[in-house]
Amino acid sequence: MSGRRPDTEQAIRDWLADSAPDRAPASLGEALEDATSRPAGDARPWPRAGGQRSLLLVGRLAAALALLAILASGLYLYGNGRPTSTGPGSGSPSASTTPQVSASGTAGPRPSAASPLPRPTVVHLAGSSWRLVSGTFPRMVAPAWAQFEPTVFELSGNGGFVAFVPSPEGVASHRSGGAILAAFTTAGPTSPTSWETRVYRSTDGVTWTAQAFLPNDAATVTAVAEKGGRLVAVGWTGETPNTTATAWTTTDLLTWHANTLPVTPQSDTYSSVSGVAAGPAGFLAWGDAGASSLFWISPDGINWKAIAASGLPAEPLIDAVYGNAQGWEIEGEVSDGSATWQSNLDGAVWTRAWTGPATSSTVGGHYLGPIFKASGGGYVSFGGISEGGGPLAQPNDIQLWTSMDEIHWTLADRVVRPGWMYNFGAVAGGYVGAGQTVIGLGGEQGYGPLGVWTSADGRTWQTLAGLPPIESVQVLSVVGDGIHTVVAFVDQDGILQLLVGGGI
Repeated sequence: MSGRRPDTEQAIRDWLADSAPDRAPASLGEALEDATSRPAGDARPWPRAGGQRSLLLVGRLAAALALLAILASGLYLYGNGRPTSTGPGSGSPSASTTPQVSASGTAGPRPSAASPLPRPTVVHLAGSSWRLVSGTFPRMVAPAWAQFEPTVFELSGNGGFVAFVPSPEGVASHRSGGAILAAFTTAGPTSPTSWETRVYRSTDGVTWTAQAFLPNDAATVTAVAEKGGRLVAVGWTGETPNTTATAWTTTDLLTWHANTLPVTPQSDTYSSVSGVAAGPAGFLAWGDAGASSLFWISPDGINWKAIAASGLPAEPLIDAVYGNAQGWEIEGEVSDGSATWQSNLDGAVWTRAWTGPATSSTVGGHYLGPIFKASGGGYVSFGGISEGGGPLAQPNDIQLWTSMDEIHWTLADRVVRPGWMYNFGAVAGGYVGAGQTVIGLGGEQGYGPLGVWTSADGRTWQTLAGLPPIESVQVLSVVGDGIHTVVAFVDQDGILQLLVGGGI
């Protein structure tokens, strides 16, 4: 090392180049212009995103934010917090109705009167039964360096769907008595609040009703689970790198209880929740606190405790957690392949149940993906293939797996991907995959417009008929309630849009 002080602007450019190479600016001025003139939501899909799993990214992010804060002292930006016109459904309660969350993590209800939103624009796609639904939700907010979260989830108990939409529209105005500018500062407990998370419900994916606001400012929801008529949503509050693991609980979508998940030992380390699943003993959540992975368990979604899990790697690479009759199952990875673990009833003791084929120079590596019930019985997983693996291996091809018990898996077919497919869902008569189309050839391939494909068996995929070329999108989730299927995606303006259909 030379000991030479690094150039601040160059450090920021290098960080941006590593984190988003297709958007790395040539100068700090361009970076600031990009942050304030381009909407959040233009981030490209990451094949195996896991919320705040990357400590390296968090470290770079904190450093870049600190540098920007120093350089931009006194500078006000029109970024994600810039004043905007109030869009459909953007009404916000007055400051006097905002409840306070206590240090213990409990909060009073914050319902708003349930009312239908303004009639959205619904376009029937030519040649298919699908509909494109626009204009239902307010503009969403997310940092330009981060992904949006899934946003739309299935309501398995009563059918239909629930959406958690983080939005800044109307927030700045109602808190200041007029339009304000958001100060660009390092995120922290004293940073300006930039959004509220609004809850919506739908029985068909087309018509939505506003339910409430989550009782925390700057709330991010990553996953939901249901048990015994109770819905638990998990995620965090605050902005990176100062986030707090949080769970929200409700029985009617109108009254919510916020609970801060305990971190042991107590510290100022950031924490977040990546997933949750219902099992025989209640709810099991998993996430991170600083550099450590954590599990939390709750019998009712309200009272949580951190548990010391044995039988897992020191820092398990977890893709998903599922509840089953014995407790919970982890789908994750070991150093050279996929693996599954089964827990006891209280989620504290884990045993590795299955280990997938190891990576090799001749066959490459294979990993599990989203799991669904197969039409002929058993289960199917839409996994993938890692880089390498000989002349026939194509990264991002679909690797199908089959299982009879959801724990032990057998390699099935490898399917040439029809596009950049990172989101899958089960529908009546088959499956739906969504992402972005591929443009270019060979090493020059890139992301094209929104892509949606359907398949009866997971092996042969057809492009959804009538889909218009919608550019600069990020697909958030594909969910179905057995009758309706919703593909949720956000466009380049941070507007949540939906594709709604039925079966194949």
